[in-house]
Amino acid sequence: MCQIWFFSKRVVFSTVLAICIMGFTQESWAFSIREPQPASIHRAGDRIPVEMELGDLPGVTKVNYYWYGEEEDMLKALVEEKLALVSTVKHTPPFGGNLLVPEEAIGTYRLLAVAEQGGRQSKVALEAIFDEVLIQIEPNAELLDIEFQTNKPLRFGRAGGVRVYDQLDALGTTFELPVSGFFSDGITRALRRHSTGTTYVSDDESVVSISQDGVLRLTGNGTSVLTVKNRDKIATLEIIVEVNDTSNQPPVADAGNSQSVSAGERVTLRGLKSYDPEGGSLQYRWSQIRGSKVPLLDPYSAQPKFLAPLVAESRSFRFKLRATDTQGADSLPVYVDVIVSP
Repeated sequence: MCQIWFFSKRVVFSTVLAICIMGFTQESWAFSIREPQPASIHRAGDRIPVEMELGDLPGVTKVNYYWYGEEEDMLKALVEEKLALVSTVKHTPPFGGNLLVPEEAIGTYRLLAVAEQGGRQSKVALEAIFDEVLIQIEPNAELLDIEFQTNKPLRFGRAGGVRVYDQLDALGTTFELPVSGFFSDGITRALRRHSTGTTYVSDDESVVSISQDGVLRLTGNGTSVLTVKNRDKIATLEIIVEVNDTSNQPPVADAGNSQSVSAGERVTLRGLKSYDPEGGSLQYRWSQIRGSKVPLLDPYSAQPKFLAPLVAESRSFRFKLRATDTQGADSLPVYVDVIVSP
């Protein structure tokens, strides 16, 4: 029997109703990206062939293709800005074509393909007919120089001229370091993430530690020199920390175990096992980084919810959680997958 949960959001009701009407008859459908292949390497600014396998999926009128960064937050990005290609049966090959790789791209990118169907079914439900691949993008140019898009030296707390009782910086606070590369084609590309080839070394991790993806954490007062390398280029940044030295351990985020659900089920993400070692309260930030976009209710709560959308085949939706304590210390990100089946 098909069950319907009544929420205040009309779109949620529409999604469930569409699923109930269609009766989960799409089990033999297939929708997958044949080209490009996962983990294949492509050049920024080139046009690459894209080809789809639709199988028995009925009524497809177009396929929309989107480019996203490796862990780009889909809840913050406007869908229109990420749209790279709209393809129909008239294209060669049908529902495929030539796709422009973003000129500014470097590192791991996600190519998302979403089908649209004709008829009167809910578009909200049908947007979950998708496939995606992660590919590696390299610039067609030489790296000339690395630059930090910050003040130099980089100062936190009183070292930056902020009065101690007004400061926003405290031990445990994290900061995404803006690292840019200047290339011979005249394009500046973001190099923070390790998938771009960047590596980091802090000469004093008791002052500043840094993750492989360029996330600084303030661990103590003092001075540290950060060295960044990409290709054969090296840059250094002096970091001066002078914050409230009250001991504060960063919180630990816990996004719970992966879940397997059926289309139409109400899904609750589970961040309640996150904790602050000092016993304080936490703030939560959830974002979606895999799958077609779903409406996530209360993304700043410990247990946000969404309705598992209609899928043609089993598909994975990935979510990222960060937790922050009352003193501004941040957790490292953690991830959870929700597998939705027809």
